[in-house]
Amino acid sequence: MSQSIFLPNYTIGADAYEKVNDIVKPYGTNAVIIGGKTALEKAEDKIKAALTSAVQVTDTLWYGGNSTYENVDQLLATPSVQAADVLFAVGGGRVCDTVKVVGEKAGKPVFTFPTIGSNCSPVTAVCVIYKENGEMQGLFFPSQPPTHAFIDSEIIAQAPDKYLWAGIGDALSKEIESTFSARGDQLDYTDGLGIQIGKMCTERLLQYGTQALKDSAANQPSYAIEQVVLDIIVTTGLVSVLVINDYNSALA
Repeated sequence: MSQSIFLPNYTIGADAYEKVNDIVKPYGTNAVIIGGKTALEKAEDKIKAALTSAVQVTDTLWYGGNSTYENVDQLLATPSVQAADVLFAVGGGRVCDTVKVVGEKAGKPVFTFPTIGSNCSPVTAVCVIYKENGEMQGLFFPSQPPTHAFIDSEIIAQAPDKYLWAGIGDALSKEIESTFSARGDQLDYTDGLGIQIGKMCTERLLQYGTQALKDSAANQPSYAIEQVVLDIIVTTGLVSVLVINDYNSALA
């Protein structure tokens, strides 16, 4: 049986948004921004300032406050979303998950703009869906991850420290949960690759985590923050994309 794997793509740095035009343009010229309220306050103007006539934002929408199918349906019914070439997801994990579902159902490329460093949703092909009352409803699996993630380290450095702390906890669990869950199994290539990548998480967090938290407390983008955020978003995201869901045991 054939197997196709789509791996995450990303740009990171305080100037990450300057790459948006060149990377997005091949997929379309009309973009709709969908985000959380705080995230839009922090990132919308910076995204628009980086754009040229090559890519234009036609609308900015609130995602609805939670990753629910009700919010997905509301966005799918919005004329500007229907007319858009591409979708920009701006915010945290629930924003990214919501827009990933919208993109899958509408057949539109999704580009993510994480504003906190707490999770790997900006690069994964899985979405956590909640009920309207806040209970978890289940998982939705898009056919592939977002097309590209633009990780602005300056915006993430200015976010509340608790989000980076949470992301470090999530990424620290990855090596343990994947190796433990896969113990004794005969692994195929893709699962084996994902588990080996999971082993990369811990060392980098131990090396740069303390400094990254200090820099976050000072709202100062730094090399340490970039290394930790790459671990939280990209390394754990690669594990999630590569291994079967049984090996992503959500230990954190």
